[in-house]
Amino acid sequence: MQILAGFAVGALLTAFTIIVCTIVEQIGPIERHSLRSRLPGLAMNLVQGPLTTFVAWPIGQFWKQLPIGEVITVPLWTWLAPLGTAGYVLQTVIIIMLADFLAYWRHRFEHRLFWPIHMVHHSPSELYAANDIGHPLQVIYSIVFISLPLSLVQIESPGVPVAASFLVLMLSYYIHSPNEVHFGPLRKVLVDNRFHRIHHSIDPRHFDKNFGICFSIWDRWFGTAYDPEPDEWPEVGLKDVDAPRTIRDYLLLPFKQAAGEEPEADDKPGAGPCLTFGNSSQRS
Repeated sequence: MQILAGFAVGALLTAFTIIVCTIVEQIGPIERHSLRSRLPGLAMNLVQGPLTTFVAWPIGQFWKQLPIGEVITVPLWTWLAPLGTAGYVLQTVIIIMLADFLAYWRHRFEHRLFWPIHMVHHSPSELYAANDIGHPLQVIYSIVFISLPLSLVQIESPGVPVAASFLVLMLSYYIHSPNEVHFGPLRKVLVDNRFHRIHHSIDPRHFDKNFGICFSIWDRWFGTAYDPEPDEWPEVGLKDVDAPRTIRDYLLLPFKQAAGEEPEADDKPGAGPCLTFGNSSQRS
């Protein structure tokens, strides 16, 4: 019953967040999409939660049996506790930045090694909060890249990762929203919807660019940043790959690509080699 209650709470939170973002998307929209067109994406988001938990649970149980946390621990809260309230705030900021740094590298490896799974996220040709979809299998390598390293960091309470996760979730939905609200000069540090849309672009000039989710500084430091022009709003999606419209299509898309029923990775935006440092060149 406790597991079912957790699924229910997660589904309600997901639905509430998407509904709020959808309302916000009606304020100064660059593109208008019907509420009906959002229903498949909403359904996929609701299914993703429990299926992700189902996939992640045995990995988490196995990790708990290993004594690694007893040997390796970053004493973050020990360092910050003397700062009092400021320590709580700084702890949350550090966790968000660390998680985003790890997510940046996970994202780059997704394009290089896990494209059949990640292509689900890139398949929609219409971007809005409800279409911020990801396949449940992505949690496997997300645990390796993000969750396991973060589990070695000492924090004051479980509320810190919960708060950090919620803020990241809200920003993740926002950066897929087609509205006029953007961060302007703050884009030098933070990711907004215009910056992230470049990452989903079908224009070859934009391939392997703007991998960051919260902070754009990682892209700037590692040579993958592309700053959009004020009026730059490219088409998005994948050539020759239709976005899933049913739960069945959503779940089977990675397997169809791996089986050769979809175009190979190199025929898609952002799916080629991208592990470069410094000022990276365009795809060859």
